[in-house]
Amino acid sequence: MAKRDEARSEFADKSAEEVARAYLGWFGRTRACCAAAAIIVGIAAIVSLFVVDSLVLYLLGLAALVGIGIWIRVCVNREFRRLLAIINTDCDVEKWRGVIGRIREHGLRRRRSRALCDCYLALADLEDEPPSAALARMEGLDFGRRGILNVVLFQNRAVCAHELGDAAAQEESVGALRALVDGLRAGSKKRAVAEQQLEDVVLTLKPHESWDADDEALARERLAAASTHREHVSWALHVAQCEILSGNVAAAQKLLDEKDLTPMTPRAAQRRATLLARLP
Repeated sequence: MAKRDEARSEFADKSAEEVARAYLGWFGRTRACCAAAAIIVGIAAIVSLFVVDSLVLYLLGLAALVGIGIWIRVCVNREFRRLLAIINTDCDVEKWRGVIGRIREHGLRRRRSRALCDCYLALADLEDEPPSAALARMEGLDFGRRGILNVVLFQNRAVCAHELGDAAAQEESVGALRALVDGLRAGSKKRAVAEQQLEDVVLTLKPHESWDADDEALARERLAAASTHREHVSWALHVAQCEILSGNVAAAQKLLDEKDLTPMTPRAAQRRATLLARLP
């Protein structure tokens, strides 16, 4: 991973409006090109069956139509994931909220698009607002029995409930995440991702005073393997809390070094300030 003082995304110098406009422009062009390609392939398939009288060419045309649909979905997912750098690398909550809000407005007629945007807007709320705001945003969201986005949804609900001191709601969300994991195919990539997130959320919601050596080792492992800056900051704060509890002031101060943690979301900055206040 890049050095923390070099951590800047490709969107760092752009406004939320510029980012959203570029994304929506790309999306519109891509959708138009795919629609044109689908029409051409569809006409060719019909001609193959009724003019050329070739069932093979007709079936190939249908397969091509399916391929176009899969291709555009893969491209859209990849392009959208690039936007995550705004929150994960730059930790810019306001820009993230602005970009996702603009995309949500564009996709108001598509239920899944609205739900996806609301899930990611709730992430912004969690990083910048009282937990109740994020919970309200996530109310009623559901991505299907095996939808992988439910991992993010259940995880964030559990964190919000924990911060609000609602043990029942916390356990309900963690239980839903466990059920999701159990319902995914053993050995699949989706299950591996969900299992790790479940393990992480269970650990981070556990009082640090009750962490054992294995818990601390896992937190250090996650810190070393963090794939994004925001993830690095979060695990660094957890490990720093362990060092404070163990009386290792120098180690805690190093982990809380502003140069290493910047940029931070407002929530992370508040967590860091709370830990710094506990240092002698």
